[in-house]
Amino acid sequence: MRFSLAILLVLVAACSTNTKPAPEPVAAEGSAVWPQPVGQVSLQQASGRPNMPLLDVGIAIFDPGIPDDESTHSKRGIFPEIRRAEAQYMPVKLRETLVDSNAWGPVRVLPEPNDTTVLLITGRIEHSDGLRLVLALKAVDVTGRVWLDRIYQDQSRESDYPVGIGGDPYQHLYNQFSNDLLAVLDGLPAQALRGIPAVARLRYAESLSPEAFAGFLATDEQGNLQAVRLPADNDPMMARVQRIQNQEFLFIDTVDEQYLKLSEEMGPTYNLWRQYGREQAIYKEDYQQRLATRESQGRRGTFPAMQQTYNAFKWTKIQQQDLHELAVGFDNEVAPTVLEASGKVFRLSGTLDNQYAEWRDILKQIFALETGLPEA
Repeated sequence: MRFSLAILLVLVAACSTNTKPAPEPVAAEGSAVWPQPVGQVSLQQASGRPNMPLLDVGIAIFDPGIPDDESTHSKRGIFPEIRRAEAQYMPVKLRETLVDSNAWGPVRVLPEPNDTTVLLITGRIEHSDGLRLVLALKAVDVTGRVWLDRIYQDQSRESDYPVGIGGDPYQHLYNQFSNDLLAVLDGLPAQALRGIPAVARLRYAESLSPEAFAGFLATDEQGNLQAVRLPADNDPMMARVQRIQNQEFLFIDTVDEQYLKLSEEMGPTYNLWRQYGREQAIYKEDYQQRLATRESQGRRGTFPAMQQTYNAFKWTKIQQQDLHELAVGFDNEVAPTVLEASGKVFRLSGTLDNQYAEWRDILKQIFALETGLPEA
């Protein structure tokens, strides 16, 4: 693996001698025109608002955006295993960016969306080929208020490769989203911000026992949830709810560490893939332009054109094989999770999303046994 990576690095470096700027953004297949690239964006830091709670953030694993029609995958340059791995890799990079902004409480990567999360971020990969990354990102708080719902594009530059340790060629996209989210946060009234954590606690309690916590939440005129009454500060039922939720957070934090480890292992080979993918994307677009203008250089059927196409295919296949092995690791090499709750030890296995679902079911069962209430 190391030997093949070294060879690929040399080859990619050789390909990168072309200093021609990348083509302009194009329209996504089957969708509206993509927005312009975000450009150079510096990450903004939170200025701080006294006596304001820091909101917890959950980033769900992205929708990989793989079309159901397999016949379109090759045309769009989509390798399903790699795209699914990207859908787990990119939320980790976004999480690191939000943490660096110092604007939030705990920021966690979630195996799946959870509507009891204080501020939930979901995403879909619209396009990813090493040259351009297009993400549809949405942020919604637990009351149902939509903070952001936008499509972001970033375009890599030759200087972005090779990627340094911990870096990312699309860091400006993550910075832009973080800045936009911070702007929404700064624009919300203090009263609205203070009410969000309370709604989150009650919504989680309601997910454990709808009957016991009925009537605490209601929908306002804008269609958002609000707390119409609160339990007493020393309510023993809410104390149990908090303990169960802390157990869920313990699992998510354990999962978070696994996502980080897998992303670090995937990073070097994945960035080589993206670097070569960028060269390929530029070559393809230039080739299409030459065909359209009927330039004689690089005509279809000439030996240089066929040789370049063959070499591109050959090295793409080599990188695809290396990445496939790493991508499969996201699904098949996840370590079992051992957790303790109510004096019992539970061993969870399978993919991270399956472990998450299993652990949430266990916690609901424990809550029902402790309270004598029907299981939700």
